Amino acid sequence: MSKSYKKSALIGQVKFYLQDAFACSKYKILIFALIMLVFLIMGIVLGVSYNSETVILQDYGIVSFIETGKTTSFFMRILSVLLIMLMLFGFSFKGFLMPFALLILSYRAYLLGFNLCLLFLGFGLGGIILALLVILPCQLAILAILIFYYCMCNNVHCKNQYCGKGGMWKIFFIVLLVAAVICLVEALLLLIFNANIIIVI
Repeated sequence: MSKSYKKSALIGQVKFYLQDAFACSKYKILIFALIMLVFLIMGIVLGVSYNSETVILQDYGIVSFIETGKTTSFFMRILSVLLIMLMLFGFSFKGFLMPFALLILSYRAYLLGFNLCLLFLGFGLGGIILALLVILPCQLAILAILIFYYCMCNNVHCKNQYCGKGGMWKIFFIVLLVAAVICLVEALLLLIFNANIIIVI
């Protein structure tokens, strides 16, 4: 009974903190999201101006399953998310570091748009279906939780929002777990669609 109570208390605490963090950061999250949309579109527009075959050979972010293997590609994406989370955590301590966090997230949005365009131009109808049904939704979900994660960390460090004992580490691992699940879902969908490529950014 005590273990069940502690588990319920932990879930309730995390849920309350997430709701409180969203309420405190909704305008910041909205501004970040709009900026990400601008950079996503910018990446698509700039991608159109490139010769698709040349850029794909240079490997800007499109990785072949055949060359790297599906398991390696999965862990490459998890490692990418982990590194970004660590940087966002570091940039959340002071308000004047926010532009650096915004730069990292904006660059990720730009790369997403750019590589989606390469899929459109270089792989035809198959690339379009793969990008719109699998890669875009999953990568947007990861980008969204990264924005939310930064805003939560910023609230704790700059606004002294209380998140409980060890709360930051709990949130860190929860966000990383959610990102890993999204990457796993993306990998399974790519297997279903029998895809040979994936975007790693």
